[in-house]
Amino acid sequence: MQENRKLQPHERFLERLHLEKEKFMQKNRKLRQIVLAVSVSSALVFPALAYGQSWTYPPVELRLAREGLDSARLALDAREYERARRLAEQAAADARLAEARAETESMRRIAQDLRLSSEAMRATAARASLASLPPPVPRELRLAREELADARLALAAYEYERALRLAEQASADARLAEARAVSESSRLAARDLRLSIEVLRAEAARLAAYY
Repeated sequence: MQENRKLQPHERFLERLHLEKEKFMQKNRKLRQIVLAVSVSSALVFPALAYGQSWTYPPVELRLAREGLDSARLALDAREYERARRLAEQAAADARLAEARAETESMRRIAQDLRLSSEAMRATAARASLASLPPPVPRELRLAREELADARLALAAYEYERALRLAEQASADARLAEARAVSESSRLAARDLRLSIEVLRAEAARLAAYY
């Protein structure tokens, strides 16, 4: 058997260097494995983290509901109330569908919150739409306008008696519209119409008496 000879200093240095190299390579391999594992895990986990740890991608209906609600908010800011109401209504429908198809409790809660927000937006837009509509024209005011138009035609056709009767009826309807007016603008419109009718009635009465 060969006796173990004593290593020379330079040989001990080389052996130590070799051992350090092996340790470094071993650590490097482990580091590469850790980095790879973390990268793969991050790629898988990140979409889940973005949606409340659901571990599933959000359904397409949820994305559509979010986009619809955002569009409804923009339409409401632009005072496009009817368009905002329609968008919010569609967003609520998409959110309900997302809520029904949710695979996790967290995803269901997100869809529910989105549905409630969309329904609130729809109600707000509907109220704003109604408030922005012009007030309806009172029936008496509409009748007075029509009768005044007929009286003018009768006067132009030399039918003075008929023009007088139409003007008197138009004047009565205009006075009633003025009395029942629910706003200052409606009252002023009825008053102006009544004054115009009275001018035509006086002219029709004068011509009827003359001819």
